[in-house]
Order: sequence, then structure tokens, then C-alpha cells
Amino acid sequence: MSAPPCPPPGCAHCGDPCPGPAERPGDLPFCCAGCRTVYGLLHDHGLQQFYQLAENPGRSQRETPAGDYGWLTEERLAARLARYRDAERWVVELELPAIHCMSCVWLLEQLPTLAAGVRECRVDVTRKLATLDFHPRQTNLHELAELLARLGYPPVLRPAGSADDQRTASNRPLLYRVGVAGFCFGNIMLLSFPEYLGIHADHDGAGFGRALGLLMLVLSLPVVGYAGAGFLRDAWRGLRKRRYTLDFSIALGMVALFGRSAYEILSGTGAGYLDSLAGLVFFLLVGRWFQSYTFGRLSFDRDHRDYFPIGAYREGADGALTPVDCGELAVNDHLLVRPGQVVPVDGVLRDGQPEVRIDYSFVTGESRPRAAVAGAEVFAGGRATTRALRLRVTRPASSSYLLRLWQGQHERSAPAVTPPQRLVRYFTWAILTLAAGTLAYWYPTAPGLAYRSATAVLIIACPCALALAAPFAYGTLQRLLGRAGCYLRDPAVILRLATADAFVFDKTGTLVAPGAASVLELDSTSPGGGVILAMARQSTHPVSQALVAALTDRGVAPTVVPAVTERAGRGLELEYGGRTYRVGGAAFCRVPDRGAGTYAAVDKRIILCLRAAPAELRPGAGMALRALAARGRVYLLSGDAPPPDDYWSTWFPDGDARFALSPFEKAGFVDALREGGHLVVMIGDGLNDAGALRRADVGLAVSEDTAAFSPASDGILAATRLGSLPGILRAAARMRYVTAVAYGFAALYNVVGLSFAVSGTLSPVVAAILMPLSSLTVVSIACAGGWMAYRRDICHRGA
Repeated sequence: MSAPPCPPPGCAHCGDPCPGPAERPGDLPFCCAGCRTVYGLLHDHGLQQFYQLAENPGRSQRETPAGDYGWLTEERLAARLARYRDAERWVVELELPAIHCMSCVWLLEQLPTLAAGVRECRVDVTRKLATLDFHPRQTNLHELAELLARLGYPPVLRPAGSADDQRTASNRPLLYRVGVAGFCFGNIMLLSFPEYLGIHADHDGAGFGRALGLLMLVLSLPVVGYAGAGFLRDAWRGLRKRRYTLDFSIALGMVALFGRSAYEILSGTGAGYLDSLAGLVFFLLVGRWFQSYTFGRLSFDRDHRDYFPIGAYREGADGALTPVDCGELAVNDHLLVRPGQVVPVDGVLRDGQPEVRIDYSFVTGESRPRAAVAGAEVFAGGRATTRALRLRVTRPASSSYLLRLWQGQHERSAPAVTPPQRLVRYFTWAILTLAAGTLAYWYPTAPGLAYRSATAVLIIACPCALALAAPFAYGTLQRLLGRAGCYLRDPAVILRLATADAFVFDKTGTLVAPGAASVLELDSTSPGGGVILAMARQSTHPVSQALVAALTDRGVAPTVVPAVTERAGRGLELEYGGRTYRVGGAAFCRVPDRGAGTYAAVDKRIILCLRAAPAELRPGAGMALRALAARGRVYLLSGDAPPPDDYWSTWFPDGDARFALSPFEKAGFVDALREGGHLVVMIGDGLNDAGALRRADVGLAVSEDTAAFSPASDGILAATRLGSLPGILRAAARMRYVTAVAYGFAALYNVVGLSFAVSGTLSPVVAAILMPLSSLTVVSIACAGGWMAYRRDICHRGA
């Protein structure tokens, strides 16, 4: 019995299997030339320690896309990426989606060793960002981008001031207010200890106690005038519109606390409630920050301007290429779009342009590239495949087809998570009525007690606990859902998920993984597999890529071959070594038709056939569809052509699976469902689903890589966690009970506290202890409820 074959050696850089033996004895094995280059680069600079940090820390260079960074040589275009720049220093922040472990961080932080002129490289591994500080006279952004790509970390280039930066900047004022309120709260609490301990009554301490009171009053001014000013402004706006919001109750309590405290301190009749005032504002602001907190590594507001390249190449009459800003392209400009690049404008193919194929899958949803000849229209969002496109601009990006897709989306406001409007209205009127009744009851017999009791009612009934319950409960669940691969824009999305009754799915990239596996029938006696693999690698057609994956899995090594001729709509052809190689249909390969599939032939002899595998759902998708069908109606909308079998009718009966739909038709279908009274959740991927995602009540973008570009949606769901969707919906529905328990505790606290306030027996010490204690208790209940819902509905169900 012969010994089993030895497994192929692992690449010295990435650890992947190598297709063949080393060229010379003693040479290290490498899976590709790219890995050999990176390995040599690291060793030449004394960074071989990288390979000791982890097992196979390198990234394979075989599948790393070749980015086009030539436009970065134009300084005015590269300057758009700079956070700071002058004659001696540039600081840029680059998104590196390939960062995955601490070995990556270590290697990237060694850039000053690998590139002259780089002063520092700081890496934020959670956000997958690298901040480069370099000298512009010693290196430039073009060289650094190409170096990062060679190392296996091709950067995603986005201009400074993009949606990510705007979101971070918009949170800064809130963080400043939280800081001011926290500083004042801590110091006022510290100064209040003499009052808590009862050492204010003796004569020697009277002057000291008054000085402390005045100091606390001064510290409370920033709390009311700056940190809590937003509550006062919002309450005033609500009153002008005759709407009673929770901010009105909060503002009423703040005014009562501050007014009562100022009166007692200035008149020497008491210590006031400034500690409760500062604590109230601090906890409310923390709740708002928690509610607005999102995962920094994600961005939900990117649009076509972030997806498109920043720079393009304008072609002059002499054929010279000039890098320009895409926004500067005008009608009748001549533009060159290289293979693999995205078309940033609408245009027509110029005369003399040979037949090309353009991939519109990101716009239309149809996975098959379209053929186009000279004079044909080309639309923004398409991608050049194997040949460069020479275009004459007919519409700039500001009025392109792709922009119409985005502008057609309605803007849906995302309200903050707050108690029900009716509850707020009843609560406000009940407290005002109770305070007025207390004043009227005590005034005839004890005017002083009447004012103290009335203001005590407003103080003790301040709805801080009511205001904190929902933001902390929903915010906790939002944070925990990130562990389940579901990243939501804000907690308000959970409210809409809890009541959804219609679910719309895209097919390719959502229920079915892109580039689904195919069945490869290979003639093991033929040596031509390496040539076929090399031919297929020169094409971006989905079938060619599936062929590449199948041959690579079989351990076939590519052969170095010259340029391949692609016959549009037919296949690939190559004359090599005196033999003719063809990849395509049976007729194109001139071989007998043995059934549907893609054939590869050498001199009219079949050496392999690639047959599409039957449609297969992602893991967990079938379970999710069954669970959602029990909850509401489930639909399938796809831009692909109708399949030849009835596979999808099993999952979507009664004609609920629809094919060959444009992005506008998908959005219109969602609109029709909403007009019919349904609360719609749209689950899709790609820009072609952007309109439907935004028009649905909740839009979830399924993503293979959560750090990659995704449509402006309400959330991102990791493709591997699609099966967790029913559990997410159950947890969202359960949060109504969690908030009900928190509201119940807040009501109980108010009943007990108000009974003391109305009777006039509420002491400052009791009020100072009860108010922050009630807030902390409600926050604890809300956070614990969110954690329990996550554990019960997601973790324990194996989602």
C-alpha cells in the first residue's frame, strides 16, 4: 500500500498551502510572488520578529486586490485625506479593513522602520484605523498607500470631514456637558457631607456652613446654565408648540430644585438640594450619551460619495492622463476608467472603444456583467471589468443615476427612546395638580409650610427615574446585540423591530452567499488545469471567479500565461504552447454539450466542467425564514433573473418571491407594504437595496465584513449571524416588559416620596439620598433587564 501523499508545504509568510515545490533546494516555500515580496521586505528591515508573534500572522497576497493609488500623486487630491498638513508634517487617518489581530497592529506600528519619513503610525484596532504622521518631503501618501497594500492592508481612502468625523464631532458637545455636570456633581456632593452628618447646627460652624452653601450655589450655575440648558430649551420649545414632553417635567424639576435651594441658602434657612440637582442633570446626560453611543468602527451614513473614488483620470486630446477630483468632472470631459474601478459619472463609450463588459451588480442586483459597445450609455456605479473604459461624460456625479437612487429615499426621523407621550402628559398634569393642591391645603394655616411642601412635591416628583429607564434599557440591549453580530444605528430601532410584521429579503448576498459554491468535474489526466486557472484569474466574471475558487481548492497551481482574449458574452480564449485553450459554453469550446455548465477545453477536448450548484441558503437562514413566517409575512425581492426551478416557492409561497426587479421597483414594493399598514423590515445588501432599506421601517444591511462599505441603513447584520434575527426580534419585544418594570419602580418611588412631601415632613437629607438612589436603582433594573433579554432570547437559543 502506497503512503498517503504529503500535504503541500505552508507558505513562509501566510501559512497557506503552496502549489508546488520550492524553486531551489533550501528555499522557503511561498504561495505567491506577493508573499515572497513581503517576506523579503520584512527581513531586509530586521522585522522578522513579526513571524514569532503568532502562528501564520501574515496575510495571503494571492487575493489582495490591486488598488489604484496613482491619483494620490496629485497633491491637491491627496490633501483631501489629510487631517493636518503643513510643509513639514502631514497627518492622515486611513481605514484598513484587513486589520484583524495584534500581529497586524505590531507590523503597522513598524512603518517608521519600513518607510523613510514616517514619524509614527498609531493603530485603533477596534475601528480598524491607522493614523500616519509623516514628512511630505521624504515620502508621500501615494508611496505609503502602495506599501500598505503590499503588506496586505490595502487602505480604504475617504476624505477628511466624512460622515464618521461629523458624527464624532457632533457628540463632543454632549461629552463636554457630561464632564461639566459630573465635575460639579462630585464637588457638590463632597461639600454636602457636613449637612449629611448634621454638623451645621452649632454656632461655630454656622459661618462655615453658609460659605459652603454659597460655594455649592456657584458650582450649580454651570449645571443649570450650561450642562442642563438643553432640557430648558427643549421644554420651552415644547410649550410654544403646546406639546408636553418629558423635558418639560425635567425642566420644571430643575427650576424647582434650583429656586428652592437658592432661597434656602441665601436666606440661611437650609442647605438646599443642589446635590440632587447636579445628580439629576448628570445622570440624565449620561443616559443621553449612552443612548447616542454607537460602535465607532461602523458607519451608517456613508453614501455614493464615500463609495466612489475621490480621484479620476481625465484624458486629454494627446492621450495624457490628469488626475482630477471626481466632483470637477464636467459634461463632455473625456474620462478613463481602469479595470476594476467604479464609474463615477454617467457617460457614453467613445468611438474606437472595443466591446467591453460592465458589472452593474452593485446598482441593479443582476450578477452578470453587461456587454457595451462604442456609443452605448454607461451609468455611474458600474465597474469596469477586463478592459479600460474611455467615456465622454454626459452627466456629472451630482445628477447621475446612482444619485437618483439615493435621493429617492425618504428621510425617516429616528426619535429618541423616551416614555410614551400620553404617560408624560398625564404625569406632568398630575404633578402640577398635586403641587397646587398641596399649596392650597397648607396656605390658610401655615404659609411657609405651604411653599416648602409645594416645591417639595415638584422636587421629589422630578421624573429623572422615568427619563432614564428606556434609554438605559434599550441602550444596553443595543450594545449587547453587537456581540450577536447585529449593530444598530440607535436604540429607537429596537422599538420598531419589536412590532414588525412584514419581512422583505434580498437574495444574492443576503439569503445566498455571493459566489455560491459550484461543482467541478475535472479530468485528472489532463495537465491543462494550471493554464485554465491562469486564464480565469484574468477575468472578473462571477463564473470565472467561481472557477478560480474551485481549481484552487483542488490544489491546482496557476501557469504563467500571456494576456487572455475575452469574447464578450461567450468566454475566454488563449493560444499557448501551440495549443488552443477555451473557457465558456459547449458551443464556444467546440465540444459536445453534456448539460448546462461552463466548460474548459484544450484543442476541442474537455478537461473540466463547472456546473452551478443548486441554490442553497446561508447557514441559519432557513430557520430564520420559518420563524419569521410564523410572526408575519415574508417576501423575496431579487434583481436576478427568475430561476429555472421552483426552489424558492418552498420558502416563499403564494407568489411572495419576485425576480428581475430594479432598485426602484424594490423600493416601490416596500412603500406599498407600508401604505397597507405593515411595519416593514428590509434585509438586503449592496447599494442596489439602498432605496428599499431606507424606505422600510427598519433596514438591515447584511454584510460579509462589517468594516466594509454598507448602505445607509438602520443596522448592519453580520452575514454569519442571519439565523439570530428571530432571537433579536424576540429580545426587542421583551424590552417593553423591562421598561414597564422600571416605570413601575419609578411610580412606587414617587408615591412614597410624594406622601412625605405633601405632609411637609420631607427632610433635605432624605431627599438628597432618595433622588440619586432611585435613579441608580432604575438604571440597574433597566441594564439588568436588557442583559437578561439578550441571554434568554439570543444566547440560550443558540443564535
